[in-house]
Amino acid sequence: MRSRAFASVLVMIALIVAISAVGILQIAALGQASSGREAIAQVRAQWAARAGLEAMIARLEYDTENPDATDAFKTLDDMVAVSERQFDTSSYRVATWDDGREVLGPADAHAKINVNRLTADQMLELEPMMTDDIADALMDWIDSDDDTNPMGAEIGYYQGATYPYKPRNAPLRSLTELELIAGIDAEDVRGEDWNQNGLLDPNEDDGDLSWPPDNADGRLDSAWSELLTAASVDGGMTSTGEEPLDLSGATAEDLATRIGVESDQADVIINAAQNGVAASLSTFIVRDLTQLNRQMNPTLPRRQTQVPALTVEQLGKLLDQTTLGSSAQQAGLPAGSKLPGKININTASTRVLESIPEITSSLADSIISERSARPQGFNSIAELLEVPGMTRNELAVIYELLTTRSNVYIVTSRGRDTRTGIEVEITATLDRSALPLTIKDLRMR
Repeated sequence: MRSRAFASVLVMIALIVAISAVGILQIAALGQASSGREAIAQVRAQWAARAGLEAMIARLEYDTENPDATDAFKTLDDMVAVSERQFDTSSYRVATWDDGREVLGPADAHAKINVNRLTADQMLELEPMMTDDIADALMDWIDSDDDTNPMGAEIGYYQGATYPYKPRNAPLRSLTELELIAGIDAEDVRGEDWNQNGLLDPNEDDGDLSWPPDNADGRLDSAWSELLTAASVDGGMTSTGEEPLDLSGATAEDLATRIGVESDQADVIINAAQNGVAASLSTFIVRDLTQLNRQMNPTLPRRQTQVPALTVEQLGKLLDQTTLGSSAQQAGLPAGSKLPGKININTASTRVLESIPEITSSLADSIISERSARPQGFNSIAELLEVPGMTRNELAVIYELLTTRSNVYIVTSRGRDTRTGIEVEITATLDRSALPLTIKDLRMR
C-alpha cells in the first residue's frame, strides 16, 4: 500500500512538473509572439516614417527642378499637401511647431537667423540671450585663429576642462554645438524642445513629472533654437531653376536675355559690374543707371548718358537671378564653399525679423503686414520697396541678409503602427542647394 501511495505521489509530482513546464513554455511562447508582434509593429512604424521623409524629398526635388517664380509659397504648400497619409496598417505625419501651434509640413531653416552669419555686434542685439562674454566666446569658436577676444575663450580654456576638447575654429555644424561653448548651457539652446525635433512632446509639457523642465502650458518654448539655426545655406538655383548669372563674366546680351532689360540698360549694368563701379549688387538698389553711366562716362553730354531706370520687376530679377562673383569668393572662402543661409522674408516670424539689428520693429511689422496681403508672398527682394516705410537705402543694407527662397528644410516624420500605436520618428535636414538634394543630418527615435 505504501509503495502504491508513494508511486501515486510521484505521479502527481511528475504531472505538476509537466503542467508547470507546459505553462512556462506557453508563457515564453506568448512572450516571444508578443515581442515578435512589437518588432513587426516597430518595422511598420519605421517604414511609415521613412515614407513621409521620401514624400518630402520627392516634392522638394520636383519643385526645385520645376519652380514657380510667381508663388513664393508653392514649394512649402506642396510639401504640406503630402505631409500625412494613412496606409492599411500604418500612417505618417510630418509636422512642426510654428507661431505657438503645431502645423503640418517641414520647418524652414531659413525662417531663422543663421548664427554663423552674425557679427559680434549683431549677436549682442539678440537680447536677452546674448551677453558680451557669450558673444566673444561664440566668435572665438567660429573664427579660424586662436586669438582670444576680450571676454571670450580659446583652446586654453577648453583644454582645461575635465574632458579636454578643442574649439572648432570654423562655422558651427549644428545648433546644439553651441552647448560646447563657454558660458552656454543646453537649457539656453533647447529650452523645452530637448530632443530638437521642433515638436511639443508629452515629456516637454508635463511640468516636473519628467525631464526636461517645462511649464506645462501647451506651448513649446524652444529658447534660442526658436530664433537661431546653423543649418541654412546660401546659393543654389534661382527661382527660375537656373544657375545664377555671374555679371563679372557675362555679356550685355546674356543679361538682357536673362532678366528682360533693354540693351542700353544691360550695357551700363555689365560695365559697372566689370569695371569696379558696382562693388556689389546692392549698388543697383541705391543708384540708378543714369547715375552710374555718368560716373563711367564723365566727358559725355548729360543727354547721352540718360538710361531708363530699372523697374521694381527688373531690379528684382537682377538681384535674384545674378551674382557678382561667387558668394564664397566675396567672403574669402575656398571655391565650392557654401555661405550660411539668409533669412526668408516669406517664412520668418515677426520676432525673427525684429531680432535683425538692421530692421526696426515698426519696419518688421510693415513687412509682415504687406506679406499677409500677398497670397503668393514676396517673389523678389526688390518687392520690399513696396512695403510702407521701406527706403532704397534701407533695402540696400538688409539685402545681404534676406532672401525669398529657401534651400534647407527640417523634416520631422512620425510613423505610427495602427494596431499597436507604436511610433517611430525620423528627423532629417534636406538641402536642395544642389541636385540631387542631400540629407545633411538624420536622427531616428
